[in-house]
Amino acid sequence: MWRVFSFVILSAAGVACFTVVDNLYFVGQGYSLTFIGALLATFNLAVAVAELPFAMLFDRWSNKAALQIGNLIRTAAFILFFLNFGPGWILTAEALAGVGAAALSGTANALIINHSEGTTADGRARSFGKITYLSSAAAVVGGLIGVGVYLIDPRLIWLTAAGFYVLAGAAMLQYKEHREPHARTSWKQYRVDVFGVLRRRGTWLLVLTNAGSVAPFLLWQIKFDTFSIVFVVVGFLLMKFAGLIGPLILKRFKVPVRLVFAVAIANLAVVGAFGAATAPALIAVTFFFHVLLHIAQTVLISGYFHASVDNTYRATAGSIVSMADSAVIVVLAPLAGAVSQAFGLGWGVSISCILYALVAIISTRPGFRRSTDEPNQEKELQRTV
Repeated sequence: MWRVFSFVILSAAGVACFTVVDNLYFVGQGYSLTFIGALLATFNLAVAVAELPFAMLFDRWSNKAALQIGNLIRTAAFILFFLNFGPGWILTAEALAGVGAAALSGTANALIINHSEGTTADGRARSFGKITYLSSAAAVVGGLIGVGVYLIDPRLIWLTAAGFYVLAGAAMLQYKEHREPHARTSWKQYRVDVFGVLRRRGTWLLVLTNAGSVAPFLLWQIKFDTFSIVFVVVGFLLMKFAGLIGPLILKRFKVPVRLVFAVAIANLAVVGAFGAATAPALIAVTFFFHVLLHIAQTVLISGYFHASVDNTYRATAGSIVSMADSAVIVVLAPLAGAVSQAFGLGWGVSISCILYALVAIISTRPGFRRSTDEPNQEKELQRTV
């Protein structure tokens, strides 16, 4: 499995090369917050279109092919960003990046989780926490490299990202797939399993949680950069430090999935404070705790979700979640950008408070706490929201 972990680590470093300063790059090129929101919407629309075909390729035919095709497409997108021929080309590159991300979405994670120990929600959460921890550690290195090349020439962030993705693809060249004889179910059962994912509480908890981070993660660079580029780096390091310690805290204190309600309420409070904060120290502290709580919430709900999913369609199930995610973000990203442009960053970030409140409400529905402690309780986890 070291090749898969290498792929995850190198990909995370590659993404971090540009995500630490990408919105500053686009603002520096003269693009508005509304256009940046439209870029995020384009990315997610492309993800929604491409998710299911690539997930089926992963689950039904070849894990390796899905990873490598996605890797090549996203590398091509980075090259287009570097060439920067104009707004139309930037949108095209964003669409290609979305297709590449769709191919990679959840695939490496699914490979790791398929070989994890334990099938309860808490067991799956521990596996997802390990992935999150390693990705965050790699992202710290990648992000610092990205800031360094940005200060030399902003366009170099895209070439650096492409370099990391080339290395990630190379790490998987000798990977050999190990499929169990019973891994391919009938198409009829596969369709039932996959589309049944849409009726699960865990699916919509994940969608709302992921969407809840859109506004803060879209706008944090802009808010930190009102002080200096050094403060942007501080914000990035705080974000990745939260990613490192979040899974460790969950593991050390054995935080159970049934505490999602409390985590979501705390997240709602700190994201509201982050939106309203104007003092540098308060901005940094609230952003750190928002990221920490968001990661904890994502890990716990991912464990809840994956405990009800069989290995034979895990990547496709993850892609169904990502498609629903993308459909929501296609609306939310331009909205957050436009609201922030018109009324200020605080109002744009406040959109997240509503989404975290919905997570808290859904996690109080009957059966949630009982089902988190039981492995593979399909009927319980398939209840509608």
